[in-house]
Amino acid sequence: MERRNFLSGAVATAAGVGLAACGGGGSNPGPFASLPSGAAPPGSGSTPPVEVAPPVPPVNPPVEPTPAGPQKLVTQLWSRHLQWVSTQAESQNGTDPFGIGVKIGEALLASGYAAVDLTVRADGHVLPQNVKTHLPNMLKGIRSTGAICDHIGVNFTPLIDPLNTTWIVAENVEEILSVANDNGIRKYRFNNANGTAIPGTAGTLTVASFASNTFGDTMTTLLDGVRANHQRLAALNAKYGNLCGVAHTHGNNIGTSVYDYEYAMRDIDPNLIAINLAIGHTAGAALGGSGNPAWELQMRRHMPRIKCTAVEDLRATLNATTGALSSGRIEPLPGTAGGGVINWTNFYGHLLKGGYSGAAESQIEYSIPNGSTGANISLNTAFWSDNANFANGNLTPAMMIATMKNASTFIRERAAIAGWGQDGSNSKVL
Repeated sequence: MERRNFLSGAVATAAGVGLAACGGGGSNPGPFASLPSGAAPPGSGSTPPVEVAPPVPPVNPPVEPTPAGPQKLVTQLWSRHLQWVSTQAESQNGTDPFGIGVKIGEALLASGYAAVDLTVRADGHVLPQNVKTHLPNMLKGIRSTGAICDHIGVNFTPLIDPLNTTWIVAENVEEILSVANDNGIRKYRFNNANGTAIPGTAGTLTVASFASNTFGDTMTTLLDGVRANHQRLAALNAKYGNLCGVAHTHGNNIGTSVYDYEYAMRDIDPNLIAINLAIGHTAGAALGGSGNPAWELQMRRHMPRIKCTAVEDLRATLNATTGALSSGRIEPLPGTAGGGVINWTNFYGHLLKGGYSGAAESQIEYSIPNGSTGANISLNTAFWSDNANFANGNLTPAMMIATMKNASTFIRERAAIAGWGQDGSNSKVL
């Protein structure tokens, strides 16, 4: 089956069935009737019709980068790495969201960042079901310190079944978007992890991915299904103040490669649905040496669709016995080029030359020596202040701030070398 032929059918489905009323459930297998045994789309089920905004006019050709003023590279931190400022109960019970926000802002600024991407999800600073009562005051607390917060991180999970809209209700999408827009949020990151539980079941909504038994046209069909739900999400973003949703390029979904995500977003306004380029994930899936590594080609080709970035470095390792190549996350240290596979001069140079204006966000997911034994401890988790690692001295607030200070300093150093903030560059780093 040709992509363009199926795509026209998927668009018709989205416009005629989904965009006006978001369909009525997932019992109709539609284009998935030919999926291999065991490859049924996740999250199938039924749900009452959900009203959404009218279809968003497509943008074709894609919008070119035309920043209205100076380009801004905003140093930003994923707030999962600031959850240690309080216990989980203190943050999520809503007793003092303003006070928790102040603590987040103070720790953020001490770590050298200008902005924070606030977690609004089941294991985050704000629970989705409490967004209306907790988010506004937490944002006020953060901003009272002088910190910027115009991004949030959610677990929205657009499914591969173009007729299945359960995720919109299950993940409180409309209320989150409405409250976010009313409180100065302009972007949100989705597809961070599997979604919330399906109402009335013990299951979860699973981020779209390519199973090992899918090939060729079946993979294209899956992308077309995701695209129909991206259309729905774009319509909701337009309805609630033209928010921009950026899909995280993550190893557990279809979008580790920018190419696949771009196909699943084709003809949708990139100011409504875009890509969060997590370069550590994308480079790990397409390791390259000198010249034009695959990640650089992807980045340059799809720059108009990239509205946010997550900046991590990784080191490639060759197995001496098997010859297999693998990679792992490493800490970026100031005063160095990084020591990993990412050419940061090229990375920040592409952003600058491509007209990018937005966040360079740190995700502190590498290991550091712990404070009690010196053995490595992974920071790729959401540590609250009552976590055992804080109680036994493996981690301390001072260690966390010092580690994050290294990361924010590294962003500024490498961006400056690439030309950001230099005279005549029409750019600045926050």
